[in-house]
Amino acid sequence: MLKEFKSTLLKVIHLRSIIGYNGLVYALKKTPLIGKILPDKLYSTMFLKVIYWVFHVIVEVFKLFIGKIAGLGLIYLFSFFLTNLYIDDGMVPGASKASLFASFALLFFMLYAVCGLLLRRSVFSWTTDKEYMVFMLRMNARKLNYTLFIYDLAKLVIGYLIAGIIGAIVGAPFWLWLGMPVLAVLIKLFGTGFQAFRLRQRRKRNKILKLNVTGKIILFTLMLMVLPLVIMLVANGYYIPLPVMLGVAGIMALLGVWGYIQCDKFDSIHHRRVLHDNIGRNEMAAYTSKPDSTKNFKKLKANGSVNENKKGFEYLNALFLKRHSAMIVAKPIVFTVIIFVIMGLIIAEFIYLYYQRFGADNCLNMVGNNILNMILFRQYEDELLPFVADSGGVFFRWLAQSHLLVMLMPIAIADNTFKSTQAMYINCDNCLMTFSFFKQREKIIKLFDIRFKQMIKIHLAPAIASGMFANLILFYTGGQDFPFQYLLSIVVCILLSVCYSLIWLAMYYLFQPFTTTVNVKSGIYNVTRIIVSCVLTVIVFIPSNTFVLTLVMLVFTAVFIFIMRKLVYKHAPKTWKVKS
Repeated sequence: MLKEFKSTLLKVIHLRSIIGYNGLVYALKKTPLIGKILPDKLYSTMFLKVIYWVFHVIVEVFKLFIGKIAGLGLIYLFSFFLTNLYIDDGMVPGASKASLFASFALLFFMLYAVCGLLLRRSVFSWTTDKEYMVFMLRMNARKLNYTLFIYDLAKLVIGYLIAGIIGAIVGAPFWLWLGMPVLAVLIKLFGTGFQAFRLRQRRKRNKILKLNVTGKIILFTLMLMVLPLVIMLVANGYYIPLPVMLGVAGIMALLGVWGYIQCDKFDSIHHRRVLHDNIGRNEMAAYTSKPDSTKNFKKLKANGSVNENKKGFEYLNALFLKRHSAMIVAKPIVFTVIIFVIMGLIIAEFIYLYYQRFGADNCLNMVGNNILNMILFRQYEDELLPFVADSGGVFFRWLAQSHLLVMLMPIAIADNTFKSTQAMYINCDNCLMTFSFFKQREKIIKLFDIRFKQMIKIHLAPAIASGMFANLILFYTGGQDFPFQYLLSIVVCILLSVCYSLIWLAMYYLFQPFTTTVNVKSGIYNVTRIIVSCVLTVIVFIPSNTFVLTLVMLVFTAVFIFIMRKLVYKHAPKTWKVKS
């Protein structure tokens, strides 16, 4: 039995590493810059496959530590701090520290386990490796599913036992940290057994054996509604006595035994049927999906006309924007309105504080003079309300003074370039790519310039609003440090918006990652997105003077535009093609 389990598990891990390795090589081969350099022999290079297999094992171990040890370890730590807080404040007279700790740990763990049960992939769900091993290698579907399930349970038990070290350090009872893995296994058995029971009932009624994703979403939403209530009760000094929690744990254990019985009744025919039905359902969904009815673009309507005297690509872009302005412009406009509403509330509070300090006679006059000075980029005529050294105003002033790159966050939230490129492809480029003239370098770079200018115009309002918000922080916390700092803050935000829009528009031209269903079908595109996101996250934390940052951003933006245009001009004609 153990030998058979080991053999099946090694086959699955080996197959997953091969699928991942081939997908990585395929993505690299599709890269515009280095794709032609890489030879086809990479698919069969044993040395690189072994390296990737080792990397795959490391990732599995990493998932084990992050998901299991960190989750239960945080529960132990949180229970420890809550227990000390309750004991020190005398909230639960007569309760022992050990019983209080166990009560909190069991409560949070069961909530955590149930949420994880709803979020994790089902044992009966379809995967590529399962399809290959069951329908091509003729492997027993039941044996495969339960091998993977036992493997997950083994990782769970090992991770929770290691996390038990944290529990033992912070004072968890021996029976608690030793029993947590057992309870976790029983909860997972209940979840899997319940799914097996539901699928067997559907089989009796001759219905397609598919997983109830909608039900899981509803249950998870209910769990999210329960969590605030639990936090509120705990914050107000309430707790569930340990006997009650042990009773609930006992009920979960009995349900786990019931789940094991249901899993045992779910034979190999049921497993194979579920896998077959899920494969057929996925293929049917992919076959019947149409570009004009995809989820992201249901609101697009082919109405609107261009009355301006434009020709060629200018007319094409104007018509596209006219017909889809509601989708493309909505997000930046909503973001700008939200920023101005927040600024209005801050100004209202500012006026109220002045009114309390100086009275109604001088309030409007003083506030008006200061706002006028801010608009004219001048210093103040009178001192503002002081802030204590540990106030939030000092922190926000520090950000606006020396960490203005943090404004990249709201600019990224307001940016709609990625969705705009999806709309460009599905409503314009998808058809035009079939014509050879549309792939000529001069035509591509001309349309790229037109669209880039349009993206700048669309995101100009949220960029200015972000700059004004940073200026309002400066104004509210003491004013600018040097002349024209307000103006330079706005300029920096505009340049950040220009660079951010350019990144996603250029990536669309360099990779063309979209399929006819607006899905991303490009591994290297996804990798590039992750790398760019990580780089931008690091950039946010770089300290800089506003004046120096403006000069750097001016030079960088000019150079960046030049480089991106060169890359698009050179490589886009090779990558612009329709993907099924």
